Amino acid sequence: MMESKRLGKRNALDDLVMLDDVREEKILESLRNRYKSDQIYTNIGPVLIAINPFKMIASLYTPARVREYKGKKFFELPPHVYALADESYSSMISFRENQCVIISGESGSGKTETSKLIMQYIAAVSGKGSGVQRVKERMLSSNPLLEAFGNAKTLRNNNSSR
Repeated sequence: MMESKRLGKRNALDDLVMLDDVREEKILESLRNRYKSDQIYTNIGPVLIAINPFKMIASLYTPARVREYKGKKFFELPPHVYALADESYSSMISFRENQCVIISGESGSGKTETSKLIMQYIAAVSGKGSGVQRVKERMLSSNPLLEAFGNAKTLRNNNSSR
């Protein structure tokens, strides 16, 4: 049975680094348990694992959820794509350096949806003003270009994602 420590609002199993027994079967058990309870995001230190639920979990992507994660530290709240997006956005603003988020996975794993969620989050928290609005519109309209790169034939899939 896995330990269920509480750290403020966070469950220690939100981060697999906290597992006492780090074996493949225990990692998979933790991910499976989280998935069954619609907790599709899990951290391994600073890395975010997202498991495609193949359904919309509307409560994960509300304006209230955006406000909840805005300005918070990466490990302050449960794992979420918004925590990753906020960390990247905050670092970009604070350090005035470009940021990169690597999204990988097999075909159908949710890479495109995750990239859309990151862009939507940044658009939601990045402020107002005509210049900012123009950048937001460009960023959000870049998705068809992103999709075009994803429509390549591979050995495993005739219409593969990135």
